[in-house]
Amino acid sequence: MELFARIEKGKYIDSLETLFSATVFNEQPGIETGNIGMATDSFKDISKELGLLTDEIAALSEGDYVIVAKAESKEAFEAAIRATEAVVKKSSESKNDVSYGSPMEAVRANPHANLCQISVPGEYALEEVKKALDAGLHCCVFSNNVPLKDEREMKELALSKGLLCMGPDCGVANINGAALVLSSINARGPFGIVGASGCGIQHVAAILHEAGSGVSQTIGTGGNDLKAEVGGLMMLAGIDVLEADTETKYIVLIARKSADNVKPKLLDRIQKCTKPCIVFFMDCTKEQIEALGAIYAENLDDCAAKCLSLIGKECRFETDEELWKMASEAVRGMNKTQKYVRGAFSGGTYMDEAMHTMEPLIGDIYSNAPLREDLRLKDSYVSLKNTCVDYGEEEFTLGRPHPAIDASIRRPAILREASDPETAVILLDFILTPPGHPDPAGYVTGDIQAAKKMAEQRGGSLAVVASVLGTTADFQNIDEQKKTLRDAGVYCVSTNCRAAKLAGMIVKLKKEADS
Repeated sequence: MELFARIEKGKYIDSLETLFSATVFNEQPGIETGNIGMATDSFKDISKELGLLTDEIAALSEGDYVIVAKAESKEAFEAAIRATEAVVKKSSESKNDVSYGSPMEAVRANPHANLCQISVPGEYALEEVKKALDAGLHCCVFSNNVPLKDEREMKELALSKGLLCMGPDCGVANINGAALVLSSINARGPFGIVGASGCGIQHVAAILHEAGSGVSQTIGTGGNDLKAEVGGLMMLAGIDVLEADTETKYIVLIARKSADNVKPKLLDRIQKCTKPCIVFFMDCTKEQIEALGAIYAENLDDCAAKCLSLIGKECRFETDEELWKMASEAVRGMNKTQKYVRGAFSGGTYMDEAMHTMEPLIGDIYSNAPLREDLRLKDSYVSLKNTCVDYGEEEFTLGRPHPAIDASIRRPAILREASDPETAVILLDFILTPPGHPDPAGYVTGDIQAAKKMAEQRGGSLAVVASVLGTTADFQNIDEQKKTLRDAGVYCVSTNCRAAKLAGMIVKLKKEADS
């Protein structure tokens, strides 16, 4: 393999397009490893880590566009670029995309527009958000790695103008039926959702859709909104907006953890809300939520179920009895050395939910984002006993697409964990999204089958457990993705929580069988 690069100075491409391009590019024949993006410091850092940084790229400015790869030949490199550009062009044409030089130019051409999606590198986000807000546009900011002081400033400016600033790092939003950024396609309905968790929002919205209901609006605040430095400004504003929205009959609130100076403000606002609130806050007890007059949700599944119960509908999840039956089947054939679960997650909320679900069954779980600091992994690539890794953390995504878009980020984890004789279960989540891989399940089934074969060659049997987040309206189609996984021998269950419970049951039964 040789190193090749194409550099276009002064050409700007937004991060959503470069993320999509990088995913397509890395799947082309003859490409071992590639990177596409603006020549920012983070792009250079990740290129260096991948062995792709040249002196020429290191000397570039942040306004220069780079395609770099280890490829079989110059011809393979150029062919991969042409194929990628063709896919990106076709995707753009199917959406009737039109390019503008600035937010003001776009507003002049589209005077009725009132929302702007921003996906520039994090260091430029504040400047671009200010331009959009000054033009009277609500903002959905996909950019990540934005300093907290910049996030606070852009949100304060938005509020002073009576506008929303969803994000930074807002991956999921659905406004007036339009799915933004990474959102699944959802039907309209009476539930308005505000969340500091993208996959949490998407999880509940998808279940509502599949049950025949839907959402009025979903407002992603970005994962840092509830930190002390930002103050929960957009979560509070989101509640205000949904309370005033005539299409919203019920308000759903989702969050992992709120700072000590933020939580009291949220709880006070919930208590004063004039519409029914269904609340899933991971750091609040049932007593705390019900004392506010709100409906408490134990987990994301329960949150969706509580919503549907309000309109006389229900959702079907596997029962514990059904999961124990699967677990008993999975344990058969495992050898004595197999003991532990290894989770490889696309999203932090799903990993948190999985660890909370499994901990009562299997005890301590090590992680790169652990439930307790003493359980933090020294090296995210080296698992210890029961381990879960969030591949959406910045250590994996700095300068690269999120794993919901780029399925290759966590792909090596499947064979790496399978090579450990102590691995009994590999636990995976799959998230469907418009800019994501067209077949995320199919992309890894070869690795899953190879992983299972490794265990068989050692005289054991590897259980692979998974869930898929999405809807039948997504172009990848959740039903087809589930079938692909099941055909590959995966225990594919209805939700992340049920998958985690099944994984925990398998490890628990295996321990009991060995004792």
